[in-house]
Amino acid sequence: MSYFIQPMKYILQKCLLFCACTILLSCVKEPKTDDTFKKEMFTHYADALILPSYNSYDTALQSLKTATTQFNTTPTISTLTNLQQAFLTAYSKWQNCEIYDRTSPADALMTMDIVNYYPTRKDSVLAYINRNDNSTTFIKSRNKNDKGLPAIEYLLFRTSSQQEIVDSFSIHPNAASYKTYLTSLVDLLIETNHTILSDWNTSYRNIFIKSLSTDAASSFSTLVNSIAQRTDDFKRKQVGIPAGYSGNVSTVFTNPPAAQAYYSNNSIEYMLLTLNNMKDVLNGKGNDTITGKGLIDYIRTLDVQSTFGGNLADDILAQIDVCINKVNACAPDYTNTINNNKQKADDLFLEAKKLLVLMKVDVPSALGVSITYTDSDGD
Repeated sequence: MSYFIQPMKYILQKCLLFCACTILLSCVKEPKTDDTFKKEMFTHYADALILPSYNSYDTALQSLKTATTQFNTTPTISTLTNLQQAFLTAYSKWQNCEIYDRTSPADALMTMDIVNYYPTRKDSVLAYINRNDNSTTFIKSRNKNDKGLPAIEYLLFRTSSQQEIVDSFSIHPNAASYKTYLTSLVDLLIETNHTILSDWNTSYRNIFIKSLSTDAASSFSTLVNSIAQRTDDFKRKQVGIPAGYSGNVSTVFTNPPAAQAYYSNNSIEYMLLTLNNMKDVLNGKGNDTITGKGLIDYIRTLDVQSTFGGNLADDILAQIDVCINKVNACAPDYTNTINNNKQKADDLFLEAKKLLVLMKVDVPSALGVSITYTDSDGD
């Protein structure tokens, strides 16, 4: 019997050891996988940042629609002032949405070409009004410089005389066309945003959350490309072109009217909104101040060095702060700074270039993501 007992004891010992190990391992919390981290991050982005941003913008657009109707019904300085404020609120809210322009719902519509392409071709806008070419369908088919928030800004702020603007919508021979063109511009913005929200709410949210790879269609690629393009637009369109830069080359031909929000003189405010929103998005800080997992947190797990020698995550946040300080140095009037103290605009452009290197070169390299958008200035 001994020859049978010994193997049985050995088997029993092995079984007890296996059970003990199983119990022990079950008490140890399994570390989160890379995919788990990404899914939690993308869920947070969708629910705490992206959808709230578009919803907040939509609320502002509805207020803009109401103010437009009131002004068109009774064109007075009082209703114009209310309309201008409603417009500025909507334009500010859009700054929080623009950074998601590469997500599929916005990208499919080429949203930037509909909502915020500047500068406005004012001569074209006035020509359309004079010809009564003012329907939403017509405007949708026009050049990207003839519509969107910048076109509304031009109509509402094109002169310092409030009464002159009121007269355009009341006693001008084409007053009715002015009203229709303005209404159509607002309606197109609402239509565009409703399409984006519908896509997010019906199907794209789940696609976004579950897309965990790093290929060109992935959520990782979408976020990285969105933030890189927003940085590119900040450097090139908000800062560079008005200050006379062609690509990265400074010229003597400054062009302040090419700045975002030139007519309302809000260029500086919107630069600051761009940078602060970029920092919030990277940190995963939502509109309700709830902070969850953000892209910076993921970059920190990689512990990689930036082009400038420091920790990449730290250098990105620090460089955004440097740019904020340089924007404040150009305040309160970017046009005046360009015309009378251009060195400040040049200093801002230099720091914006550094930020773009971090976001367009270092981050994609660290995350294994390709930049899929194109620009024409050689960055």
